[in-house]
Amino acid sequence: MSTVPQVVFDAFHPAHRSNPYPRYAAVREYTALYPLRPDILMATRYRECAAVFADPLWGHGYEDGINPFRPGVDPDDVPGSMLRMDPPNHTRVRGLVKSAFMPRTTAGIHDRIESLVNRLLDAAIEAGEVDLMEAFARPLPLTIIGDLLGIPREDHTLVQKWSLEIVRGTDPDILQTPESLARRPAAMAEFEAYFAALLARRRVDPRDDILTGLCAAQDEGQLNGGREPLGLAVGLLIGGYETISDVIGKSVVALLRNPDQVQRWLADPDLAAPAVDELLRYEPPVQFTHRVALAEREVAGHTFARGDGIVILTAAANRDPDVYTDPDRLDITRFAGRAPAPRHLSFSGGPHYCLGAHLGRLETEIAIDTLLRRAPGLALTDEPVWRDTVAIHGLDTLPVRLRA
Repeated sequence: MSTVPQVVFDAFHPAHRSNPYPRYAAVREYTALYPLRPDILMATRYRECAAVFADPLWGHGYEDGINPFRPGVDPDDVPGSMLRMDPPNHTRVRGLVKSAFMPRTTAGIHDRIESLVNRLLDAAIEAGEVDLMEAFARPLPLTIIGDLLGIPREDHTLVQKWSLEIVRGTDPDILQTPESLARRPAAMAEFEAYFAALLARRRVDPRDDILTGLCAAQDEGQLNGGREPLGLAVGLLIGGYETISDVIGKSVVALLRNPDQVQRWLADPDLAAPAVDELLRYEPPVQFTHRVALAEREVAGHTFARGDGIVILTAAANRDPDVYTDPDRLDITRFAGRAPAPRHLSFSGGPHYCLGAHLGRLETEIAIDTLLRRAPGLALTDEPVWRDTVAIHGLDTLPVRLRA
């Protein structure tokens, strides 16, 4: 494969922050595997991305010391235990917390989500004009995952600060400033110290929350000592907060720019659930992720040696015209009916499939459906401001007017 591609991949340039999809399309049309450097290629099409996700021999490689994306990084410095692990450790740790995110469990918090959504909207509608990210899209998922974990609500401001620093730290190092690279481990250390203090409190004051369960798992030898439970808590918080707030914010923008889809949604309540999947396909919060070959693998005719890396450009795969008809069009019926479109890749796949997928869908469905029905006059008052991150793609501000 040529090391000097004929198409320049420039989707991460600030000029494309609000709409990188045409740039993704250019590289997807050019090649299935785009060379970023000799030992790292980028998968741009659905078939290859889905195959890598499904293959357990594509992992993270941190534990084996073969991750080429951040060589020499201590695995404990990678936010989120499960995001740095491969089986069998990944299987062990995932098994300890997956029950908290199963559909039968999360269905029990439906009423809590609905109540919080309405309280937040009461205040936003009364105010008339708000930054919807600050007033709605952020506090909703932070409160839900925070309550599940056992984070006091008075600590939400602190948690938001650390979470944002870590989200910035998920971007490729080459795109970061020396200052942001320095803040990443500092934020992780502060976050872990915070969770260490909370876990110590749960040992003397156990409650019905995930942190109490982590204490019990550690006491029973199911979790290693040291930083493993701390990294797990950080990963669950960020996954349950940042990505869902981004989905809600970006979904609102997408719908306001496609008012015909809003009318279809309001006319047919049964479209709410498939509409969320279409919004996740159309505007995924995680634009790309990466995997490392744990053994020799072949993708699209290219042989990857153990330790080679692949970037999975999910946002490009989700708009692959070989899989989705008219993929750049928002169509909330795409995943409805007896013959829905193939599953989007926004929740990854295989052994690393997103643990909180069901909870994320549930929160987004209730949030957007209630917002559209309670605020039919919802409109932008200015252009949204996009956050300066590329891996986890979302909004900084979303100025809107609400009318009940």
